Amino acid sequence: MKTAAAFALSLTAALAIPLPASASDEEVRCGAVLTSDVTLTEDLSCAGDGLTIGADNVTVDLAGHTVTGDGTGRGVVVGDRDGVTVHDGTVTGFRRGAELVGGGATFSRVRFVGNAVSADRVSTLALVGTRSTCLAEGVDVTNFSVLTIDRCTVHGRLSGWDTHRWTVKGSVLSNGYLRFTESGSNSFTGNVFDNFPVDLGGGSNNSLYANNVFQNAGVALVAELSIGGPNRIEDNVFRNNDYGMAFWSTFLNVSITNNAFEGNRVAGILIDPSRPVAANPYPISGNTFVNNGVTAGGAVDREGNPVRDGVHVSNSTRAPVKLERNGGTGNGGFVIWGPAGQVVDGGGNHGPCGPVADPGLNCS
Repeated sequence: MKTAAAFALSLTAALAIPLPASASDEEVRCGAVLTSDVTLTEDLSCAGDGLTIGADNVTVDLAGHTVTGDGTGRGVVVGDRDGVTVHDGTVTGFRRGAELVGGGATFSRVRFVGNAVSADRVSTLALVGTRSTCLAEGVDVTNFSVLTIDRCTVHGRLSGWDTHRWTVKGSVLSNGYLRFTESGSNSFTGNVFDNFPVDLGGGSNNSLYANNVFQNAGVALVAELSIGGPNRIEDNVFRNNDYGMAFWSTFLNVSITNNAFEGNRVAGILIDPSRPVAANPYPISGNTFVNNGVTAGGAVDREGNPVRDGVHVSNSTRAPVKLERNGGTGNGGFVIWGPAGQVVDGGGNHGPCGPVADPGLNCS
């Protein structure tokens, strides 16, 4: 039997054995490969890469701290790892703020200041938070990767190549541009595009743009050849752009419904394609055009006709555009300008419409 003194000595020795440090107690250093949950306790200044995720389902709590680079490396690296969460802090000063290659990560309330974020090779990237706590200055998504942006602010470029199933909602996109190539089945709802033109490049189709505001751009939205399901442009406001929408290459598989075009300097919608294609199967329907084309500055279409209207359909279209239930007031020229043979009257349009004496268009 142990004496009381021997028991006390053994208890003291047992208590002296160090317990494993919890994840929140680990010191996180630049270049660390993280395989368990961690919490930063101080800012980090890094040369090269910042933090690399080395396991699935890792959570990194930045705890309000900033991870700063020296202009090289990547702030957060997520390879083939899923279920990663990074939240509540700032990443700045890296060549790339975060890079996903084949993995899945959610950045919640993270500000990427001066850094672009990228996702490649079937990655899943989510940027979420509020418009003040979630910031990205450049987002590049390629090779079947999926993007979610929910209540964030985006500056600079937002680009997608061969990528699908984006969801962007409740966000402010400013002073940059959105461009898609060979991409589709995307949803943009409830956003503000401020000096952030949208280019739906070749092969980009079957997407929804609804309840957004497009403002202060040269051309707020331009679309190229789209084969497949339509790009649906519904219930948006286009205001204070040069052109709300323009179709200079082709006009096909675009549904434009119930939008408001207000104060666009040259035109609300210009359809002046360089290549004749099959008729667009979807009418331009239920839109309102107010005070467009008032400061057109002598703009003309390919045939030399002045452009200063709500909707302007040029002689170069060659595949008639159907218009129905459109109206407006105060435009520099007409609510609808569409020469004979270029437009089909679907009924319910309110003028004035031109050119005058067009038997194919009746505006009350």
